[in-house]
Amino acid sequence: MPQRPRLTPAMADVRRAVRQALEELQLLPDSLILAACSGGPDSLALASALAFEAPRLGLRAGAVIVDHGLQSGSDQVAQEALERCRTLGLEPVLVKEVSVVDSGKGTEAAARDARYAALEQARIELGAELILTGHSLEDQAETVLLGLARGSGLKSISGMPVYDPERKLLRPLLEVRRELLHQSLKDQGVDFWQDPHNQDPKFARVRVRKLLANLEGELGAGFVLGLSRSATIATEVSDFLEAAAADLERQARTVASAKSVSYRVETLQTAHLAVLKTMLKLVCERAGASSVSFAQIAAIQAFITDWHGQKPTQLSGITVERVKDQLVFTSKPKPGAC
Repeated sequence: MPQRPRLTPAMADVRRAVRQALEELQLLPDSLILAACSGGPDSLALASALAFEAPRLGLRAGAVIVDHGLQSGSDQVAQEALERCRTLGLEPVLVKEVSVVDSGKGTEAAARDARYAALEQARIELGAELILTGHSLEDQAETVLLGLARGSGLKSISGMPVYDPERKLLRPLLEVRRELLHQSLKDQGVDFWQDPHNQDPKFARVRVRKLLANLEGELGAGFVLGLSRSATIATEVSDFLEAAAADLERQARTVASAKSVSYRVETLQTAHLAVLKTMLKLVCERAGASSVSFAQIAAIQAFITDWHGQKPTQLSGITVERVKDQLVFTSKPKPGAC
């Protein structure tokens, strides 16, 4: 029987993060949990911690490995990851091969979409309750920086949620530093694969990763942690605003049909601006608008707070106008519709 490695602080911290995240979900006994494992250090640290903690929580632990086919020898990397997962005690372990097709959003986005689709397929095939991913504190900070570059508002800096109930995804390591994950594997004597794509500057996340390291070096060791905590706060505030916006939408709604919905301006005028703007964006998206911009929301808000007979506002998919004391959202007929 192989000798179990001595428990070290790094190993304990990673295991604790996995255990606490699973305990909060109060899963049914004997539920199958899968670790998404690439064979890289972060996901292997996750897989090792899950293999240790799951049986102690009355759960079964397996793994799924996604072979993106983007590099020569990726099938061999997937096979080595499978063997390492089984050595850790995970079972079942499934390899999913995917085809990454760039539909215009870039290779990174296409690979991510293909990966999450494959993880969901594996979860269904194996009857698993949950998929765990090895995203770290640095991954969260990188996501916040990317969000700042791509958009505005709370959603853009909310980062990744710890638990995504729709996709049955759990990210238990979002408060654990990447360095600690790597150390936990070294302490256990577990070898891991280093993805060469993680050093390729043609990928946006690699450039952001290097930028993040430079920023932390210039601004201090708390910079990454600060970004991660900002994501948590932004998520909490965003959730609150969306709940308040949904309440406002119900209170102000007067008439609704398949094509249009109307709201009482007087009720909207008394709402907090942050709640009002969130509600307007929510209604636009429900009505069929896509890519609603900050400027468009401001124009609609003016129908309520600065009304002087403006013409209707045209958005992609909908028209918004003020008719007397009502704010009316009308869906445009889709091309080819009767």
